[in-house]
Amino acid sequence: MRNLKLTLAYDGTEFHGWQFQPDARTIQGELETALARLFNHEVTVYGSGRTDAGVHALGQVANVQTTRTMDVHSVLKGSNVLLPLEIRVLSVEDVDESFHARFSSRSKTYEYHIWRHHIVSPFICRYVYKYPYDMDTAAVDEAGAQLVGTHDFTSFSAANAPVDDRVRTVFDIHWRRNHDEWIFSIKGSGFLHRMVRTIVGTLLYVGQGKLHPSVIPAILEAKDRGAAGPSAPAEGLHLVQVEY
Repeated sequence: MRNLKLTLAYDGTEFHGWQFQPDARTIQGELETALARLFNHEVTVYGSGRTDAGVHALGQVANVQTTRTMDVHSVLKGSNVLLPLEIRVLSVEDVDESFHARFSSRSKTYEYHIWRHHIVSPFICRYVYKYPYDMDTAAVDEAGAQLVGTHDFTSFSAANAPVDDRVRTVFDIHWRRNHDEWIFSIKGSGFLHRMVRTIVGTLLYVGQGKLHPSVIPAILEAKDRGAAGPSAPAEGLHLVQVEY
């Protein structure tokens, strides 16, 4: 069996997230259907993580095993012929059999895009969250800096997330800001269900003065989803890079 590493981009708007669901359109489901046709045998595609419904990716990574000997260029070309246009395979590599897209990853980087005007162009509305309100940038930055490091992020994850260990390490948080758009970037060892979106929603509350930056340590300590702010909508979130 060969083990292939796939780097993917997709527009998640019309999909019910990454994970296969028998009665819904998903990224994993579309990939497995296309690659099974290409390889002429059933396959299981393993992703680096399960993006939620409506979340996008510029650099998702997956791996799949096959008995076929076709070269990687043919796999790249053939898979894109068979996939819907909202999903593109950007590269294909032969990798060691021990490589696993999820368990081999060292870090992931997400971006969240916030549009700062009341009117959003129809050409970008699927990829940004409209938030035109006045914001205290210094307070937002102060709050975000306190999330860098190793913490229990229970307060920033979905209450029903099926994991026992909610400790994660955030390596970096920063913003790129201009007149039209704010882009939040976060790099971490891994992320819990809705963790990035809840961090963003909480930082927006801080920017609006609904929370003070000094409460971030207390929110972490509470280990209670109700202590943090709301989750930002899915459409602004983009998985940018997975590192190995």
